[in-house]
Amino acid sequence: KLVMAALLALAAAVCLHLWHNPPPRPHYIYVNQTADHAHDTAQKLSLKLAERRSGAENALVFLARLPPGEAIEQTATRLFESLAIGRRTGGKGILILYSAAENRLKIEVSYALEGSLPDAVCRRLEEAARTFMLSEQPQDFVSELLITLNRAQVDAAGFEAPAWTAGAHLAGGAGVTTKGYELGDYAAAVSRLPADGLAAYAPGATPEATLAAYLKSLENGLGEPQLPLLTPGSRVFRLVTPRNRAQQRRVFDYYAKASPPALRAVGDLALAVFKPGVPNLPVVLRRLDGRWYVDEPKAWTWFHRFEDGDDFFPKFDDLPFLPFLRELKHPTAERVVFDRRVPTPPPFPAPERLAAEIAARERAHQFRAAGELYLFELDWLTKARAAFEAARAQDPDDLAVRWRLFDAYVNLSEDDNALAELRFLAKKLPRDAVVQEWNRFYAKAFAFAPGEF
Repeated sequence: KLVMAALLALAAAVCLHLWHNPPPRPHYIYVNQTADHAHDTAQKLSLKLAERRSGAENALVFLARLPPGEAIEQTATRLFESLAIGRRTGGKGILILYSAAENRLKIEVSYALEGSLPDAVCRRLEEAARTFMLSEQPQDFVSELLITLNRAQVDAAGFEAPAWTAGAHLAGGAGVTTKGYELGDYAAAVSRLPADGLAAYAPGATPEATLAAYLKSLENGLGEPQLPLLTPGSRVFRLVTPRNRAQQRRVFDYYAKASPPALRAVGDLALAVFKPGVPNLPVVLRRLDGRWYVDEPKAWTWFHRFEDGDDFFPKFDDLPFLPFLRELKHPTAERVVFDRRVPTPPPFPAPERLAAEIAARERAHQFRAAGELYLFELDWLTKARAAFEAARAQDPDDLAVRWRLFDAYVNLSEDDNALAELRFLAKKLPRDAVVQEWNRFYAKAFAFAPGEF
């Protein structure tokens, strides 16, 4: 009994000490209690960039589930007050709280920001999260959320989830944004979506005609996967990573600022390049059955735009449009990201057979070949990553596979994995000065100081 009494007294003394002397709060608030920690490093960096952009303190809290008997509104209020979010930034604070079990998101803002972030805007974003946080790449929505909330002024219109997701279902009746489906499920889902009002967006006989219709679809905020002028792979890409009306309008605004585009056809491929100095990607078009279609995955896999810059970079030295970019004197035409390090696979000749071809390659354990179809035909990054990881297990010294993995990890915001691949490549390529510089640069960029988190 004496021992128990002494222990209780000690515990009470410790609690009293912590009450009066709480442990120092980290400079930035990032809490992740879920099982998924692949994006921690990227999201921590996003917090720092958001505060640098707006001067407001941003806090990200991901819970596995809400405390028993507590609504998410109560949890958000309690965390906002106990963590004193915004106190060190002149009263400007934003808390983004997400609970995975309930798939609920709550945005709490300080009084100082309620003028630019009214309740109407926050409610729309919270509702949109129900779709996007269950998508294959939820970190994209978190990044979009941070960018949106830290703009000087936010327009309340257009932040709802895409309208087409309300009636879209996959096998078993699950929502279209649920993870874990195969290519056949997504392809079937596209065919079941209503296509009312989309006849004006048919593929054209020339790349110019299709490009004009595509830009009109962006201006109208259409993110529909069943848009007729999209390649089959593009339609699946839109199901895997849905875009809402506000995002599509924002893309159009960037294109409008950089118009008119220059367009060049090379065989059955065409590229529309917009003026530099505006954050955008080129538009890739492809001729199938005598008509021209927009190939959205290739815009994302052939080119890269860094978060802190405006102009896209060509990724591969064997792209058929490099001479065109040099002719245009595009500022990055000579700055190929993976220059002479890894090739580009040719476009798959029969997109209607894509699902069967991927399944055949996976059955034959041709994981690198399957990964390249997932990446370049669909930009389905989670599937591509899994295939390339299987290929890495087959041959750890295949540098082409390691470059593909590095690329996938970067675009999935899995920065710890990307850094591990880069360290491996730097070790294998000691005479590649560019790779050595990348390794030093990224290691420094993601080295957080003690007390920051």
